[in-house]
Amino acid sequence: MLPPPVCFLGQQVHIPDKYNWRDVERLRRASRRHRKADIKVTMLRFDLPYNNDPNATQTPDDGTISLCHWSSGDMAGKPVLHWAHANGFNAETYAPLLAPLADQFDIYGADARGHGFTQLPAAPEAMTGWDIYRDDLEVVCAALAARAGSKIWLGGHSMGGCASIMVAAKRPDLIAGLVLTDPVIVPPVGMLLFRLLTQLATKRRANNGLILAQMAAKRRANWPDAASVEAAYTGRGAFATWQDGFLSAYLRGGLKPIEDDQGNTVTLACAPKWEAANFKGPQVPSVPAIKNLRVPFTLLMAAEGSTTGAPRAFNKPRVDKKIVTVPNSTHFLPMEFPDLVRAELVARMGAA
Repeated sequence: MLPPPVCFLGQQVHIPDKYNWRDVERLRRASRRHRKADIKVTMLRFDLPYNNDPNATQTPDDGTISLCHWSSGDMAGKPVLHWAHANGFNAETYAPLLAPLADQFDIYGADARGHGFTQLPAAPEAMTGWDIYRDDLEVVCAALAARAGSKIWLGGHSMGGCASIMVAAKRPDLIAGLVLTDPVIVPPVGMLLFRLLTQLATKRRANNGLILAQMAAKRRANWPDAASVEAAYTGRGAFATWQDGFLSAYLRGGLKPIEDDQGNTVTLACAPKWEAANFKGPQVPSVPAIKNLRVPFTLLMAAEGSTTGAPRAFNKPRVDKKIVTVPNSTHFLPMEFPDLVRAELVARMGAA
């Protein structure tokens, strides 16, 4: 028996409990038909003063959080969605995923500390754990919930998914539910192993880390122009499987102007050393937060190279939930299967 249909991009479609390649192609066809419709979506940026929530528990910092806001006009009565991005990326990266839903939802995405256009302290040597992202996101959620006068929904990818889980567990008074795409979850034994390996590496070579951290730290930061970055990234590395539009969106939100003596005019907004510091691991146990979830959620995991360790922990919360692995997907499934992720957002947010 098929599940009840949901209104996905103006059409009644069935969202399966488990996916196969036919389901993915069906959603892609539905999304292509929708793109022919004339829906005008605008994206605006605004800055949120960091320490605006007197009930938040974060350490006060001077600065602002930069948010993207996707809107198709009247926002009255629309559910509010905040999407949290992955390490090294930025909120605008996900514009091709989120913009088509602006006629149904009021959509926001904040640049995390050290990413995009957010202006907050981000010293690599001071990074002690991803609880800093939890606290930053809590500020954003409190502001958006106050503005909406209701709970908001959280979506997130990778590091952003992990931060969203921690906020939802800590502040269920702010959060209506979650849609998570391959969140980074390190099981307790994995955290212990990582610390042991890091200590061993530190003894062998100064400033050494694990492979991802090393690769990020060596990434080129300064470039002649945006076109040079796009040419170097297109079809390569992490960007090889992305659908059209995502790389351009990533560059729009992830490059800042500079002037140096090498003739470069742009630099990566997320400094490679900051990205590397994040890759050294959450350093904060997220499994307890998963078990403490009291809001409904959907979890989409990658079929290849998933970063969602301890998936059984998601079975613990006694809430309405859906847990599924997306066939043929990698850790970058929001960029590979945006139609599927959009459908799951509609199904989850419309089920409340």
